[in-house]
Order: sequence, then structure tokens, then C-alpha cells
Amino acid sequence: MSEELRIVLVSALPTVPSYFLGLYTLRFLLTPRSKKHLAAYAAYCLVVLTSKPIVDFYWQLTNEGRSLAILHGMIMALSLPLVLLFSFRDDWRRTMFLVFPFVCIESVFIMPVIIYMLQSGLPLRPAWQLAFFAGTVVACLLAALITDRLARLVEKLPPPVYTALAAASPVVNVLFNLEQALQSLNSDSRLETAAILSWQVAVEALVLVLVFFWLLRRQAWQTVAIAAARETMHQRAVEAQQRNLTALRALRREHRESLEAVEALLADDRPAAALDKVRALTRQSAPAARRYADNPVADVLLADAARRCAEAGVTLTVQGSLPRDCTLPPVDLASLLYNLLSNAVTAAAEGPRPGRVEIRFVTAAGRLCLTVENTKGPQSARRSRGAGHGFGRKILREITARYDGSYTLEYGDDWAVATAMVCLPAPKEETRDE
Repeated sequence: MSEELRIVLVSALPTVPSYFLGLYTLRFLLTPRSKKHLAAYAAYCLVVLTSKPIVDFYWQLTNEGRSLAILHGMIMALSLPLVLLFSFRDDWRRTMFLVFPFVCIESVFIMPVIIYMLQSGLPLRPAWQLAFFAGTVVACLLAALITDRLARLVEKLPPPVYTALAAASPVVNVLFNLEQALQSLNSDSRLETAAILSWQVAVEALVLVLVFFWLLRRQAWQTVAIAAARETMHQRAVEAQQRNLTALRALRREHRESLEAVEALLADDRPAAALDKVRALTRQSAPAARRYADNPVADVLLADAARRCAEAGVTLTVQGSLPRDCTLPPVDLASLLYNLLSNAVTAAAEGPRPGRVEIRFVTAAGRLCLTVENTKGPQSARRSRGAGHGFGRKILREITARYDGSYTLEYGDDWAVATAMVCLPAPKEETRDE
């Protein structure tokens, strides 16, 4: 064995655990398909990341093997997305989305250590090798925390946007490696290449940080919006309960007075008049409480919409029903129904008479389609873009997109039709891991 190769191996092999950890950390963010797939991923990381420091250090020590180092980097960039798809069973969009953010964030923290290691020259001292491993552990931990949080935030975006970001992530990673390859071809030193690329990595990490905070702000806004809708719905339900309680108290008082009148007639020895009073009392029929849907959440919101329509002189028609076992989470179901019904009732109340609101429920093939058609005035479409309606429409788009559905709004001269479609989640019993 030549002296140069011995120096390269003595310097490179102790750093292999650090390189291995840098890529294997993705395993803790994803779910492997099986133990065999996990073992295959570990073998891939071990092979490509054992050879990486060897070819890099050989280039640094001898100024030879540059093409081999560049080729090795390109093979890693191209093979990593395919290996992730093969090894893990998460949604491929989540798997692919993590590629570039993780590599970029981990590189930001470890790049200064690499530069100082290269400046010290070969053979590497054990202190530098230990520092490199410690720096890799910290960098991977921070990168894993950030990318896991970032992935959960990105999943809340509409599916087309999420899919586009996931498809772009490995492509950007390949472009970044191409940029590294071109820079390496123009430089004779590995150290010079790392120094030039360090500021580019920092810029890309800054962009990721900005995206991260934008998504945080967006999630906070969405949380506030849904909380506001829930609070309004709760307030409406409380008001409805208070009105029902007041009506029941008035009915109880009326019945008590009628019974006292019957007792008085019996005390005056007027049984015929008392019997007539009882018959008149039993013929009175208080309006029965109407159920609009078997689902309690939908029933409360439809009852509230019926009350608002009655107060505004608008006719409400409900076709179909929502079953009690609807698997859409109650919070999202309430927000969906409240915003659809609120917009429709408000527009119909402001439109010409006779006003009407028609609601249609259709559940088929694991999907729920809710259509709300209403009359409107000529200015309703313009006003719907304001703070109130525009806010509700954004919530509707958020909820339907979250369940791989869609939200559309069509306008006519004196009518509007809003259609919200969502894919119903599978029951909990069916979603458990076997």
C-alpha cells in the first residue's frame, strides 16, 4: 500500500460514521416499508458514504481523482430519491420533499467544520475527527427537528402546491450538485471548492428559513380562522339552546296555568267545563323540533341557518342528509358548513324577494359533496370579496384541499352556487396498522 493511500484511509475511515449519520438520520423522519427495506437503506448509506470521504481526501491530498469525486457526488444525488422511494412507505411527496431541505440545513452546520478540517491538511488528527463527528451529531439533530416540523407545515398546503414542492426538492438537489461539480472542475483544491460553496449553502438555507417562517405564519392564521369559525358556531348553538329553553319555560308556564284552570273548574263542580278545557288543551300542538340531519353537528348548523332564513324571509330547502357516522372531523365539518351556509344566507337575505337557499348533501364513493345554491343581489358578488366573505372562502379552500377535494363558486345574474367536495377519511378501525 502506498503512503498516500495509507494517509487517505487513516484520515477518511474514522469520519465514515459521521458521513453515515448525516444520511441515515432521514430514517428517523420516515417510516420504512419493512426491516429488509431498512437494512437495504442502511447498506446503501454505508457503501456510498464510506467511499465518499476516501475519494474526497484522495483528491485533497494528491490533486488527482477530481473527476471520480465529482462522479461520486452526482451518483449520490441521483440515487438518493430513488432509494428513499424504495425504502420508505410514507407519502412519496413527504419523502421527496425532505431531500433538499435536509441536505441544505445539515450542510450549513457542518460546512465550517469541513473547511477547518481541510485547512489542517492530511493526515487528520484524531481531535479533528472527533470534532467532525460531534458537529455532525448536532447538525443532524437540528436538521431533523427543522425538517420534520417543516414537512408537517408543508402538508397543510393544497395538494398541488405540496406535490410541486416535493417534485422540485430532488431536482434542486441535483442542480446543487451540478453546481458543485462545475465549481470543482474550475478548482484544483477541495478546500477552495468548499470555501466558495459555503456562502451559496448559507443563502439557500436562508431561503428555507424564510419559507419556514412563512408557513408558520400561514398555519397560525389558519388556526385563528378555524378558531373564530368554531367560536361563532358555538355562540350560535348557545343562542339556539337559550331560545329553546325560553320557549320550553313559556310552554311549561302555559300548561301550569291551564291545569290550574281545570282544577278551579273541578272545585266549582263544573266537570263539563273542565272536560272541555282538557280537550282544548290536548288539541293544541306545539310545533315539533325539526331534525335537519342525523349528524348532530350538521343538525345544529342547519337549524341555525333555518332560523336566520326565517328571520330574513328566505325559504330554506334541504335535500339529502348527512349520516351520523360521517368521518370528517367535527371541527372541519363545522367550519365547512358554517362558512357555506353563512355566506349563502347573508347573500339571499340581501337579494330580491322571494329569496331562497337550497342545500344538497350527496355522499358516495367515500366522498362528500355539499352544494349550496342561493339567490343574491347584483352587488353580492362584489361584496363577497371583502373581509367577511373572502375570509370564509379561504377557509373553505383550506379545508377542501386538506382532504383532497375542491371548492368552486359560480355566479349568475341573480344566483350563486357554491360546491364543496372532500374525500372522507377512513374510519379509525380501518386506518390502524396491521
